[in-house]
Amino acid sequence: MKKTDATLDDLRHLVALSVLAPRLAGDDRDAVDGIVGDLAARIGPAVSKRRAAAVLGISVPALDEWIRRGRVEVTAAPGARAGVDTASLVRTAALVPPGASRPGRAVDRALAEQRRRAEFWRVNEAVTAAEGRAFAALPFAERIAQLERHYKTIGALASVRRRPRADAPPSTEAATG
Repeated sequence: MKKTDATLDDLRHLVALSVLAPRLAGDDRDAVDGIVGDLAARIGPAVSKRRAAAVLGISVPALDEWIRRGRVEVTAAPGARAGVDTASLVRTAALVPPGASRPGRAVDRALAEQRRRAEFWRVNEAVTAAEGRAFAALPFAERIAQLERHYKTIGALASVRRRPRADAPPSTEAATG
């Protein structure tokens, strides 16, 4: 097997394991993280555009367009020409669904969703912190009263039974009971 083929296989394995790792826990996660680290060290900080394009399933001119649009980052490898950043390539390749006919659009949608979620959590973390400071500034008796109101609301919500939707057929329990 040629070195080029081995590096391309390593890249494909790195992408697959990077997608799998967050779904694992415990010893399995540790083992996969170790393999990912070994593969990343073997591949290096940057790969050629040709290999990056092959991993993404696109042409080199299309990869140049992806780089221009910021979907993939370029970095200079020590003592070599500039190449595609390995970490950026793995993150982007993980966003491409298998067999995608238009991988660029899939990546754009996934990146937009990631930005939307990050903004959502950033705003909500700020709101939660402000609410926490406001709650801590309340006198003790007011904090207790506020907590009791919250617990009553939670209890009321928990006691509500789900009613079937109007367009859903009645369940057999309702018909027999």
